[in-house]
Amino acid sequence: MTGITSARLHVAPPLLSDHVQPPPAADNAGDQQAEPLRLGDFGGALSWPVPLGKAERSLIISLMQEASAAVPGLPEADWSTRSDALGKLLNSPKAQALGQAIQTKLGGFPGHSSVSDYVLAALQLGLDPESHENPTANSVAGFDLAQAAHSGNPASAVIDGLSRHLIEKGRATPTTANLAASLLLARTAPEFLVKDIPPSVTYGSITWAQLAIATARLEADSPGQTLTMSYAQVLASAEVLSGDDAGLQLAQRKALADWGVVNGWLDRGAAVPTDTQMEPVRTAYNNQLRALTAASEALQVAIPGRREMALAALQEAFPTTDARLFEAKALQKVWLNPGRPGAFPGLYSMLDIVMEGGTLGDREHWTSRDTRIPAARFCQLYETGKLKVAAAFNAQYEQAITSLEAGHAGLAKYLISTLPPQDRANFEYGELAFFHTNQYSMAMDFFTPQALHSRGHTLHVKTIRGGEVNVYELDTRNATVRKQNYLISRYTPPYTAQKLESRNANIVSKTVVFNPFGSEQPDPNAARPQPAVRRQGEDDSRSDYIAKVFAKSLDLHTDDLLAEARGVTAYEEIRATNAAIGEFFLNLIPLRSAIVNFSRGNYTEGAVDLVLDVVGLVSMGAGKAAQAGKAFSKGITTISGLARAARFIGVSLIEAFNPLSGLGDLVVGGAGLINSGGRLLFSKSLAGVNKLRGANASYDLLKAASKQHGVTATGTFKMAGQTAESGAVLHNGQWYAFDADKMQPYGSPLEAFVARTRAVNGVIATPLPAYELSNTLHGTYKVADANITGLSRNSQGVYVAADGHLSHIRHTDSTGQTAVYEVRQVSRTEDGAVQAHVYYNNRQTGLLVEHVQGDQWQRVIARGGNRPSVASDLGPKIGQGGEGIVYESLDGNSVYKDFGTKNRTVLPDYVTAETRCLNTYYGEGFAVAILEEGRSYIKMKKLDGVCLEDVPKRSLPMQARVLLDEALAGMEAKGIYHNDLQLKNFLYSARDNKVYPVDIQSLPPEVLADDVFLRDMTLTDYQRHKTKLQHEFDELVLAAG
Repeated sequence: MTGITSARLHVAPPLLSDHVQPPPAADNAGDQQAEPLRLGDFGGALSWPVPLGKAERSLIISLMQEASAAVPGLPEADWSTRSDALGKLLNSPKAQALGQAIQTKLGGFPGHSSVSDYVLAALQLGLDPESHENPTANSVAGFDLAQAAHSGNPASAVIDGLSRHLIEKGRATPTTANLAASLLLARTAPEFLVKDIPPSVTYGSITWAQLAIATARLEADSPGQTLTMSYAQVLASAEVLSGDDAGLQLAQRKALADWGVVNGWLDRGAAVPTDTQMEPVRTAYNNQLRALTAASEALQVAIPGRREMALAALQEAFPTTDARLFEAKALQKVWLNPGRPGAFPGLYSMLDIVMEGGTLGDREHWTSRDTRIPAARFCQLYETGKLKVAAAFNAQYEQAITSLEAGHAGLAKYLISTLPPQDRANFEYGELAFFHTNQYSMAMDFFTPQALHSRGHTLHVKTIRGGEVNVYELDTRNATVRKQNYLISRYTPPYTAQKLESRNANIVSKTVVFNPFGSEQPDPNAARPQPAVRRQGEDDSRSDYIAKVFAKSLDLHTDDLLAEARGVTAYEEIRATNAAIGEFFLNLIPLRSAIVNFSRGNYTEGAVDLVLDVVGLVSMGAGKAAQAGKAFSKGITTISGLARAARFIGVSLIEAFNPLSGLGDLVVGGAGLINSGGRLLFSKSLAGVNKLRGANASYDLLKAASKQHGVTATGTFKMAGQTAESGAVLHNGQWYAFDADKMQPYGSPLEAFVARTRAVNGVIATPLPAYELSNTLHGTYKVADANITGLSRNSQGVYVAADGHLSHIRHTDSTGQTAVYEVRQVSRTEDGAVQAHVYYNNRQTGLLVEHVQGDQWQRVIARGGNRPSVASDLGPKIGQGGEGIVYESLDGNSVYKDFGTKNRTVLPDYVTAETRCLNTYYGEGFAVAILEEGRSYIKMKKLDGVCLEDVPKRSLPMQARVLLDEALAGMEAKGIYHNDLQLKNFLYSARDNKVYPVDIQSLPPEVLADDVFLRDMTLTDYQRHKTKLQHEFDELVLAAG
C-alpha cells in the first residue's frame, strides 16, 4: 500500500499520497477512539513543552526510512479537513504501529496520546527534514517564507507557494499539498492559517506584524487554538491574554525583524540582529504604526448632521413632549408691538427654527395655536440661546471634514506601503499622472444640463519607471490598491474626450487629468532617482505627496457637501435632494464590520462591541466604551486599549527590548533553544512549572496531579547543555516531563532531573528531618525581624536591602516558628539549587542552608553534602518480588527497595527489621531505612551477582558448592536465621566468588533468648528450609566427574 513513507525522502512516492485505499477497520477500533485526540498545532512531540531533542529526531527519521514504517494515506474524500484527515490517519493500524515503535525505541511514557504525538512528529519531520538537518529562520521544508517575492502579498500566495514547493520535492500530491502546507505552517508559522485576513493585511505590512505577534501569544498559551479563529478574534483574544514578558518579547522581536527585512531596514539572510540593529527598526515601525492608527481613528469620525443635532437638543429640552410634535409646522413668528401687533407669513416647526438658528428681532416672538406645542417654554429657551445648534454644527462639520481628509491621506499612504517592492518603487520613483472620474446622468432632452450621478471616491495613478507603464486604482473605502493596466491605452496622451469619456445608457463617465499641484517646482510628478537601499518610512515625501493628491481629489471642502450635511428646512427653497452627494458621504467612511460570535473567557454575545476596519485594525464600536468598561470591570481587566486615547484592540507599540534574564545569548548565540517560529522552546515548560506552583506557592495543581500519577514534582533537568525547569512524574524509576495543561506525562525520561518540590498522594513533601533547619536549635543565630521590614523576597528566596549590601532569609520550620537570619555568599549549585552561608555578628557560623520553597530552607550537611531524595535518585528497575520493587541508584553504586507503602507516617517494623539484619550481616552503614513522602524504602550498597533463581541447573562451578553454606554460617554466627530461605533471596557473584543473602528477615537474638519455645520452633523451621535450599542449590552445581 502506497502511503506516507520517508524512505529516500527526495525520491520516494509523495509523503502524503491520495491514491490509496482507506485502512481496514481494526478489531479494537472502538478502543482507539475512546480517547479523543487533541492535535494542537499538529506538531505532536515536536510541540511538547519539552520538545524532542536532536538525537530523538534523528532516531525518528531513521525509523521513517524503513519500508516497514510506511503510514497509509487516505482516499481523496478524506482530505477535506485537517482534523478529520489526521484523525483517521493517526488511528490507522500502521500509524499506531509506527508510533508504538518510536515510543518503544525512545523509551517514551506509554499512552495512546503519546503514540499519536510521535506519529505527528514523524509526519512533520518527513515533510520538513530540513528543520532537523539545517534549521533556518523563516524556512519551512526548505521554502523561504520571507522571500522578497512574498512582500505585499496575501497569506494565500505564500501557502500556494509552499504547496507547489512540496509537490516539486515529491513530498505531497496536488490533492494533498495544501493540507501538507497547512500541517507545517500550523506548527511553524500559524499566522498564515488565520481565517478571514483582510486583503490589506499583506505579508510584511504593519498589520501583518501585529497579527504575527498576536498569533504567537495565543499559540504559546495553547498550541493550535488560532487554527479555528478569525483575524479579528485572534487580535482581540491576544489582547486579553496575560502572557509572560519573555515570550511576548520573543514574539515581538521576531515579527519586528521580519518586518525590518521586508522593509529594507535589515539585510536579508543576515545573522540574528543585535539590539543596536533592532533599535532603528523599532523606531520606524512605531512611527508608522502611530500614523496608521491615527489615520484609522480619523476615518471613524462621523460627519455631523444639523437635523440630528437639532432633534437631540429638542429632546433634551423637552423630554416629555411627543417627538413628532418637533416637526409639526404649528409655530408662527409674531411682532408684539403694543397697539400694533402683527404676524409674519408661514408656519414652521420647532425643528425648522432650531436648525436655521436665526436671531429673533426686537419684540419678535414664536406662538402657536396648537396647545400641544410648548411654545412659551420653547421661545424662552430659544431666546436665551440654549436651543441653537448652527454654530456648533459648523464647527463640528469643519473638524470632521478636516479629520476625514487627513484620515484618507494617511490611509492612502499606508496602502502604498503594503504593495510588493516592485510596485512600491513605481510609486516612489516613477513619473506620475493622476486621473479622477465622476459619473453624470443625462436628461431626456437636449437642454437640461447633466446632473451628478456618482461622485468618484477613487483615484487612478499612472506610473512610468524604466520605460514600464502601470496603472493603479487607489481606493480608501475598500482599502485596496489594484493594478488596472487595461486602462493604459485610455490614460495615454493625447487625453481626448473620446478616450476619457464613456457612456452607458444615460450615465456618462467623465475622467479628468488631475494635477492640483502642477505649478509646484520642482515638478512633484517627475521621476526620481532610486537609491541603492530603500528603507520604508525613511523618506516618505513621495508617498506624502500622493496621499495629498488623493485627499484633494475627494474635494471635501465644497458647498454641496456642506448643504447635504445641513439638511433642508422650511426656510430654504425646496430642492431635490442630490442622491449622489448622500452616497458620497457614505463612501467617505470606510467599511467597518462588526465582529460577531466572538467569545473568550467570561464575556460573550456582544458584551464588548468590536468592529474591524478595512485596514485590519480592531476597535471598540462607537458608543460602546462604557459598555465595554462594565464588561471589563467584571473580570476582563487586561485590555490595555481602554487606557489609551485610541480604541484599537491588539495594536501596541513595541517598547525597547529589555534583557531577557540571560535569554539574549540563547537568541543571538544560536544555542538551539529557539524554534523556527521564534518561540523559546522551554517557555511553555516554565509556564507549566508556574501553573503547578500556583498562586502564593500553594502547589494545588501539583498536589492534584500526584493523586493521579503518584510522585509528581517540579525541578530542573538538562537539555542541549542548558538547565531548564519542568514538572515531572516518577514512573518505573524514571522522571518524565509533565504537561500541566493536559495533566499527563509525556516523552522520554528527563536527563539529570533534580526534584525541588515534590507531592505524593496530594501532599507536599517536607524536607528530611535530618536536614531541617530548626529555629529552636539555631535560635542563637537569629536576627531581628525588622531587618526585612518593607523588603520583598527575590527569585532566590532572599530579602536584599535597598543598598544591596545586606541579605537575609526568613525561615518557617516544621513547628511553625519563623525566624530571620543574615546570609552571605548566596549562590546556585550545578543543579540549580540556591545555597547560602548564615552569618551572625559579622562572622560565618558554619551553617550552610539551601532554599526549598517560599520562606522554607533546610540545612546542607557539610560532609558528603545533602543526600538526594529517593525520588530524585531512582534509576532503572532491576528486580521485583512480593515485597516490593528494586531500583538502581542513578550512580549505580546503590539500590533502593521500594516496599510500595503509601501514606505512612512511621517506618513499618518489617522495614526496620530487615535494615537491622542487613547491617548486622554486612556491617553498620550498609543499609538505611527511609520514610519519604509516605513511602518506605531501604537504601543499600549494590551487591554484585545474579539471582540464584535465574541460574540454570548444572551451570555453577564445583568450587561454588560451599559458597551457600558459608553464607548461611555467616548469618547464623551473627544470630540471623533467615526466615525466607529461597533461591530468589540469594545472589551468586562469580567475580567475588561469593553467595550474598538479600531480603534478610530474622527475629532479634534477644527475643529468641527470652523465649525458649519460640527459639526451638524457629530453629526447627529454619533447619527444614535450610536443608531444602541446600538441595536446590546443589542442583545448580556441576556434577562431580
